[in-house]
Amino acid sequence: MNKSGLLTKRIPTVVGLLILLGGLVAGIILVNNRQGLATKAGPTESPKNVKITNLGTNNFTVSWTTDTPVTGFLRYSENPGKITSPAGDIRDQISGSSQAYTNHYVDIAGLKASTTYYFLIGSGPQTYNDGGKPFQVTTGPQVVPPPEDVISGKIVTGNNDPVNGGIIYVDIEGGNSMSTVSKTDGTWRLNLASARAKDGTVLTYDKAATLLSMFVQAGANGTATAITNTSKDKPVPDIVMGKNQSFIEALPPLTGEEASAAAQKAGSFQQLANTPSQTVDVNLPSEATGSLQIINPALNGEMIATSSPDFRGMAIPGTDIQITVHSPTEQTQLIKADKDGVWSWTPPQGLDPGVHTLTISYKDENGILQTIERNFTVLAADSGAGLPAFTATPSAVTPTATPSATPFIALTPTPEVVMPATVSSELTKTGAGSYAMLIAGAGIILFLAGQIFKKYIED
Repeated sequence: MNKSGLLTKRIPTVVGLLILLGGLVAGIILVNNRQGLATKAGPTESPKNVKITNLGTNNFTVSWTTDTPVTGFLRYSENPGKITSPAGDIRDQISGSSQAYTNHYVDIAGLKASTTYYFLIGSGPQTYNDGGKPFQVTTGPQVVPPPEDVISGKIVTGNNDPVNGGIIYVDIEGGNSMSTVSKTDGTWRLNLASARAKDGTVLTYDKAATLLSMFVQAGANGTATAITNTSKDKPVPDIVMGKNQSFIEALPPLTGEEASAAAQKAGSFQQLANTPSQTVDVNLPSEATGSLQIINPALNGEMIATSSPDFRGMAIPGTDIQITVHSPTEQTQLIKADKDGVWSWTPPQGLDPGVHTLTISYKDENGILQTIERNFTVLAADSGAGLPAFTATPSAVTPTATPSATPFIALTPTPEVVMPATVSSELTKTGAGSYAMLIAGAGIILFLAGQIFKKYIED
């Protein structure tokens, strides 16, 4: 028997079968891959503007936003390897059922003092962590709580309609951030006496003159900012969405001691401004010779490559500074230069690409109100190579026992899906089926051709 001839006759049939099977397998793989991608959570469900507030002895609060309404929750534990304890949105705890929101607010209570806790954020069908590791936060030491000091107010739209579910963040001078959620009638209440200093101890403040900076995040109703003090917080005047409001007079004049320190500081700035650079000749802005200096952005018209820049500078220690970013949504906050004269601030709301204006107001060494303006451009995410980012300090990236006033966190989704998808199970047409049919069709044609060729040889 001529085995070589027989083998030759069977080759087309074998090749046709292999191609047919290969086409079917490839088609199944392509379809499954496309379906898997179609059922994953979209990027609009990813948490944004994550913020830790109300950090106390036995509690802390985590809030975030999403582009589309989804359910939200936390899982937390003392053990970073076994994070299982659930905590739902505060509004879901009240209603008894899970709802979809764009503003998410989870309060965790009943914790141990001076203890580190680890948590994951559940947003839609996925959980999210802090760059590959769980978020972590450490509760404060045991303290004797002071008598309550409840402040209150109301959040309304431009049409004077109440804003339900708006998150109001309150930054008290010298303390960690606090927050609460507005009720259906737009009202809110907050116990200012629960404020804690950066080291976790009870914050001591003047109940008649301490500055309060407020930022409201209300989902579809937008944002708002307001400034008041403890003399005008019972209640705080209505906060109107989309506005930048101040309920206090201009910044107070400097005391004689502060003015003397300002003069000394101004002299050091003058000396610094007149010192030539060893590498490049740079003309410093005129304000560098006064009692306040802007370090970031260093020059007018500077281009930066982040939507959350860290504005920084120097001033007389203890100087009250009003800082505003003029964008489609204005953001304002009152801050104070620390004991070394350093001041810094990151806008609580990310900035869109484009041109923005930074305005800083303060009282100089003579008690005269000064205003500095500086323009800067935020570049698109993919066009900032080689340009300064001026991102926030590490404390604003990873929450610790003393999170900054605006600890917004970069998020990485974990591969584990912890909840069923909230989107429809109907799959979007992806075109993968056409590729499978094309490959399968080619296999069938070659198979038939092999059969015909075999019959031709046998005849």
